[in-house]
Amino acid sequence: MNILTNIAPVKIMLATLAAGIVLLPAMAGAQVLVPSGSFHSVMPEVKGEPVKVDSFYLDTTAVTNKKYNEFLQDHEDWQPQNIPSIFAHKGYLKSWKNANSDDIVNPDHPVTNVSWYAANTYCQSIGGRLPTLNEWEYSAQLMDFDSPSDAQEFASRLMSWYSTVDNENIGAVGSSGIENSHGIKDQFGLIMEWVEDFKPVIANDLSLDCGTVGRMQQLGNAYSYAASIRYITRMSFTPKSTNSTVGFRCAYDVEKITEKEASL
Repeated sequence: MNILTNIAPVKIMLATLAAGIVLLPAMAGAQVLVPSGSFHSVMPEVKGEPVKVDSFYLDTTAVTNKKYNEFLQDHEDWQPQNIPSIFAHKGYLKSWKNANSDDIVNPDHPVTNVSWYAANTYCQSIGGRLPTLNEWEYSAQLMDFDSPSDAQEFASRLMSWYSTVDNENIGAVGSSGIENSHGIKDQFGLIMEWVEDFKPVIANDLSLDCGTVGRMQQLGNAYSYAASIRYITRMSFTPKSTNSTVGFRCAYDVEKITEKEASL
């Protein structure tokens, strides 16, 4: 039952943070505040000192094909026929038939086959940024389970999904049925996502393969397997990578949202 040992502390933390959940009236359904807190990473950490994360805003869902197409209409340099090769591999938006019209296939599905450069530019264009690796992982662990058996079932579902990701049948955003306690959806069960610092700093002579992560990680809870796979997979990426199962969502600094709200 080692896989469940950290569930109780997570639930206590959620109860403490619940009062801090704030929906921006003008952005309800788009971004929510993730209050500050801490979490345990799969990376080595000083005993008794979990990774601390400041408050931030995060999109409730991944960026869709429709939203990305709107971005392309205003940023023609990022359309497939124009994007410089230094910013994306040839697979960039390869599933799109036409980036110049509104006739986008699966408009409510997450955009994939986008490079880190493209995802980063999109987020900056709307006043945001990519979430940091720690922000993304912290949010992903803010699930609430009614019982240890629920947590175990969740862990089993994740193992199944990460073992058989079907890139030909990715659903619409919000369709995974997985949502953290703040309303952030699909951090599991739909796609993988870019983060700002997708290659965490590790020792110079240490590769982040399955065996290494297995030996290092002390997470020991429902998120262990999924987190390990994500850390390992991210290490294989370059900023130009365009993968059919990788999309993104944007994060926002609290100060910028506060300033924006004050100006309305």
